[in-house]
Amino acid sequence: MLATLSQGNERPLNLGSLALVIGAHVLGLWGILALSEIAPEQVAPAPLYVSFIQPEVPEPVKPPEPLPPQPPPPLEKPKPKPLITTKATEPAPQAIQAPPEPVEPEPLPPIQAAPPPAPGPEPEPVVEPPKFDAAYLNNPIPAYPMRSRQLGEEGVVELTVLVSADGLPKSIKVSKSSGFSRLDDAAVSGVRRWKFKPGTKGGKPFEQTVTFSMPFTLAK
Repeated sequence: MLATLSQGNERPLNLGSLALVIGAHVLGLWGILALSEIAPEQVAPAPLYVSFIQPEVPEPVKPPEPLPPQPPPPLEKPKPKPLITTKATEPAPQAIQAPPEPVEPEPLPPIQAAPPPAPGPEPEPVVEPPKFDAAYLNNPIPAYPMRSRQLGEEGVVELTVLVSADGLPKSIKVSKSSGFSRLDDAAVSGVRRWKFKPGTKGGKPFEQTVTFSMPFTLAK
C-alpha cells in the first residue's frame, strides 16, 4: 500500500499523516467491537409480567324477613238500634180548585154530498135473429122435384133470406148452390111461402137477414 501511494502521487511519504490514518482505523474498529459487545445487553427485551384481574362477585341479596303475625282486630259489639217512633201526621189541606170552564166544540164543516157518478155508456140492445123452425109457424118442407128423384140428384142448398118486421120473406137468394138448378129452384119456391118470427133489437122487431141450409136427400 505504501508502495502504491508512493508510486501514484510520487510525493515523499509523510509519517505523521500515516500515523493519523492508522489511528483513525484502529479507533473505528475498536468502536465497532465495543458496540457489538454492548448492544446485545442493551437490546435484550425486558421480561413482561401479566396479572389477571378477577371480576368482583356481588354479594347475594338476602330475602326480606317475614313480618311477625299480627293479632286479629277486636270484635266490635253491635250497638242497639234506637226504636223508631212515628207520629200520625195529618194530611195537608189541599187547595180547592175551581172546575174548568166548558170548552165549546168547534163546529164541523158542512158535509157535501158526493157528486153523482157520470153516466156510463148505454148498453147495446140485444139483437135476436129471425126464426123459421118454430112449430107454430107450420112451414112445409119444399117438394123434391120428380125429375131430380128419377136422375138421383141430391145436394144442399144454402139460402139467405131478408125477413121483414112482419115476418115475411122480402127477398131470397141462393148463397151456395147444391149443384143442381132444379134443387135450387125448388128450395127458393118452397121458402117463399114460409112465415118467420121477425128478428128483434132491444125487444122490438126490425128487418134482418138470416142464412140457413136446405138439404135434398133421397131415401134408400
